[in-house]
Amino acid sequence: MTLHKKAIDILKSYSLCDYCLGRQFSNLSTGTTNKNRGSTIKDFLTLFYSTDITDDTVLILQALSRADNKLAKNTLNRNNFEIENSEECYICQNTLTENSEEIIQEILPEIKDYEFQTFLIGTSLPKEFFERERNLKEEFNVVQTEYLKQEFNRLIGGRIGEFLSKETDFQSPEIVIEISPLTYSIVLKLKSLYIYGRYRKYIRTLPQTRWPCRKCKGRGCEECNHTGKKHQESVEELAEYEALKLTHGYKGVLHGAGREDIDALMLGTGRPFVLEIVEPKVRTIDLCELEKNTNQYSKGKIDVSEYRWSSKNELRDLKSSAERTVKKYKTLITFKEPISEKKIKEIEKFFKNRPIDQRTPQRVSHRRADLIRKKTAFSVQCSRINETHIEAIITCDGGCYVKELISGDNNRTKPSIAEVIGIEAKCKELDVIEIQDGFNEA
Repeated sequence: MTLHKKAIDILKSYSLCDYCLGRQFSNLSTGTTNKNRGSTIKDFLTLFYSTDITDDTVLILQALSRADNKLAKNTLNRNNFEIENSEECYICQNTLTENSEEIIQEILPEIKDYEFQTFLIGTSLPKEFFERERNLKEEFNVVQTEYLKQEFNRLIGGRIGEFLSKETDFQSPEIVIEISPLTYSIVLKLKSLYIYGRYRKYIRTLPQTRWPCRKCKGRGCEECNHTGKKHQESVEELAEYEALKLTHGYKGVLHGAGREDIDALMLGTGRPFVLEIVEPKVRTIDLCELEKNTNQYSKGKIDVSEYRWSSKNELRDLKSSAERTVKKYKTLITFKEPISEKKIKEIEKFFKNRPIDQRTPQRVSHRRADLIRKKTAFSVQCSRINETHIEAIITCDGGCYVKELISGDNNRTKPSIAEVIGIEAKCKELDVIEIQDGFNEA
C-alpha cells in the first residue's frame, strides 16, 4: 500500500493531529520533525485530491478537514462544500498541540531553584493513549513509527533546553522531570551527589548510621523522648550536617567500607566511606570548605579527611570490597583467671595466618543471616597490663568479628583465644587502628 493510500485510510477512520500522523511514518525520512512530517502529508493529500473533485475526493478532503488541515478547509470552502469541524486527535486528545507550552510554563518555576546542567524529561500517560495507538497500528499495519512518549519527551525537553541552555542526558541526568500532560503534575527526581572521605570516631557511644528507636520504629515515644531515635547522634548525622547546609539536600546517607561496633573507636587513617547527598538543590560546593566545616561542627566526636567527588559506581566497589580488606584492631582483653607469659606466647604463636570459622554471633543474629564465615587471623601481638588483662593488636580479614574471636561466643567462633588457652576471655575495649585498602589511592 502506498504512503498516501495508507494515510488516507487512517484519516478517514481517525482524526489525527500533525504530530501523531507524522509519527506513524517517522522512519520514512530524516531531517524534519513529526509535526512537519504530518502537516506535509496532509497538505500533499489535499493537493493530490483537489485536482479532480468528486464525491469520493470530497469525503477525503472532509476527513482532512476534521484532522484540522487548513488547506483542506480552504479547498472545501472555495468549492462550496461543507467544511467539517476539527476533531480531537484520536491518540493524544490534542495534548501535543494544546498542552505542551502550558506544561513548559508549569515546569520552569518548579525547577528554578535547582542547580543542574543535564536533565531528562519523563512522561506519564494514561494507558488508554497507548491502547488507542496500538489499535491503530494493528488495524493499518503501521510499522514505521515513533512512540507517543518519545514525542512528548523530545518536544518538552527541546523547549526546556532552549529556555535554560541545558543539555538532555539519557544516561545519567542530574535531574529527571516527570510530567503528566493531562493533569499537569510534575515530579522532580534529582541525582544524588557522592563524596568520598575517611572518618575517625573518638567516642564509644556513637553508631555509624541513624539508629531508630526499636519500640516506636522512629515514630517517637516516651522511651526515646519522642525523638524516634535510640541514639541521638551518629557518624552519618554528624557528617551530613554541613553538607546539607551547603547543598540544601533532603538527607545524607553514609555508606561505609564496613562498620565498627557502637562501643569501638575508629582511629588510624580512618574508615573509607561515601556520603550520598539525596536530592541536592545545589551541586557546586567547595569540598575543602565542607571538610573544614564538618570537622569544626563534629569536634571531639569524629573528624573527616580526604574529601573528593565520588560516584555510585565507586560506592558499589567500596561496599563490595569491605570484606576483602585487612584490618588491625587494638583490644583490651580481660581474663577470668590470671594468664601466664607462657599462655600469652601461645596466643601469639597460634594465631599466625590462622583460618577461623565464625558462625553469626548471637549479639547480631536478630539482624544477620545465620552463616558460617571463613576468615583469617593474620597475627595477634600481646602486651601484658596486669595478671588478668592484656592489650592485643589483632590483624585479620575485614568482616571478622573480633570480640567473638576473643571470647569464642559459646563455640560459635572456632578457634578463639579463650579456647586456645582454656581461660574465659572477654573483649573489654576495641579500637580499629588501621584499614588496609586501595581507596585512599584513588
